[in-house]
Amino acid sequence: MSDNRNYRIFATISLFTLIAVSLTGLACAETVIGFSPAHISVEENETFALAITIETDTNVSGAELELSYDPSIVNITSITEGDFFKQGGKNTIFSRGNIDNELGTVTGTYSVIMGDDMLLGPENFATITLVSKDEAGITDIEMKNVIITDSTGASLPVTINNAKVIVGDVETPTANEETAQSQQSGQNTIIPLVFAIICLYFVKRK
Repeated sequence: MSDNRNYRIFATISLFTLIAVSLTGLACAETVIGFSPAHISVEENETFALAITIETDTNVSGAELELSYDPSIVNITSITEGDFFKQGGKNTIFSRGNIDNELGTVTGTYSVIMGDDMLLGPENFATITLVSKDEAGITDIEMKNVIITDSTGASLPVTINNAKVIVGDVETPTANEETAQSQQSGQNTIIPLVFAIICLYFVKRK
């Protein structure tokens, strides 16, 4: 009887600990980088632009990233610096990176504040100018190897929201497909809650 009571106490404490960890994770500082607009439809051989936006609730000092896309659907013609790191009159070092429209990649894009890191408001990190090719299709514009740092050089946790470009008259993804893609970024937050539910189930069975 005593062993059973001790087990229930231990399981209950574990349950509340897991729930607390879950809620703490939800409240942690978050940095989100994404595209605006996130979905865009254009005609063949049309020039258009996407902005890379950053929103954070912690001090930041720099960011770097790579891009990938289907070069048979779109090409990137230029990348220009936005105002995100220039807030407060800061000077920056910016590199548009190396655009390779044969491979469909951009590497080495970065911007760094000259001076102390700051708490910055939501703003454009960069603007990408693209041109659609003469063939209809759909391509994701994906950010990879994204690193956003504070003044110590420490990397911050980042949520990445990629973009989808639809060229010409093609069938668009269904709502269910879109939902599945957006839910993938929340997996790490859900895991502690799943363990908490499992723990609660065994507590009730005892």
